[in-house]
Amino acid sequence: MNKLYFLLIFFLILIVSFLFRSIFFGDNNYSTRNELIEENNNLQNKNKDLKKQNEILEFEINNAQSSNDHIENFAREKLNLTYPSEEFITFKEQGKEKKQNEDK
Repeated sequence: MNKLYFLLIFFLILIVSFLFRSIFFGDNNYSTRNELIEENNNLQNKNKDLKKQNEILEFEINNAQSSNDHIENFAREKLNLTYPSEEFITFKEQGKEKKQNEDK
């Protein structure tokens, strides 16, 4: 009977040691778990930022599709277009002229 108890205790200790080994030193150990949690948090933050950017782009697309003002602003700012009765005035930046003169 004593041998049976010792054998049972030995197997229990052996099983517990294998479990501890796999928990602390195996492929699914605590440090790997913590790294995965940190990576998951980083990806969730990136996902939130991308959702915000996506909402901004959706707003801009809807605004561009439903508003002539947006088209007019785009034509004026990006394409430098004006109405025939308007004059287009540009201003030269002094900093650029000085840099160009210094580079020559």
